[in-house]
Amino acid sequence: MTSPRTKADPDLADRAQTLLDWTRVNATALTAGAVVIVIVAAGYWFVMRSRQIRETNADKALTTAKQSLVAGNLALAQSDLQKVYSQYGNTLPGVEAAVSLAEIDYDSGKIQDGISLLEKVAGSGAASPVETSVRSLIGDGYMQMHKPADAAKAYESAAATTAYENEKASETAKAARAYQAAGDTAKARQIWTALANDPKAQALGAEARVRLGELTARVATK
Repeated sequence: MTSPRTKADPDLADRAQTLLDWTRVNATALTAGAVVIVIVAAGYWFVMRSRQIRETNADKALTTAKQSLVAGNLALAQSDLQKVYSQYGNTLPGVEAAVSLAEIDYDSGKIQDGISLLEKVAGSGAASPVETSVRSLIGDGYMQMHKPADAAKAYESAAATTAYENEKASETAKAARAYQAAGDTAKARQIWTALANDPKAQALGAEARVRLGELTARVATK
């Protein structure tokens, strides 16, 4: 009696021969494919390695600029930060340099310059880890310029970029304060009501209720 394995052997041999024949016929294509895979892998490694080196160099340059800032040499710090931003603007250290430059502009009264710089980096891939902070700082600038309506929009934009509930609530509350300062009581009431009823925004619940009370009292006195 022939075993099942013995019966299967001819089929197995045929499949093996077919594979061998196919490999011989397509040897050139297989070799070319292997070469392509190696080239692609090498290119990917080169790009990633170059990006890593660039980030490292940018971080070192930023550290040097911050040392000048800490030492109180504002002119040198500003010059160094500008170089970091100009050379490495598409890296996180480059974005952080832009943020520091904007803060210097704010402190020196050139608020619009700072806002314009922040708006250039906002939304870029390099800025994604600090996107919320960048947009919030834009809002702070508009508040300093006494443009609360613009500030409110910037704060709402900041809130939309974070996945952290406490940070989202904080930026949303800033937007509500700005809308209230701008005289848009309807929008302010809408935001404060949402915060007051949001269990994830308990830290701001008390302020939200106070603000709603202020808005109600203001309406009553009219």
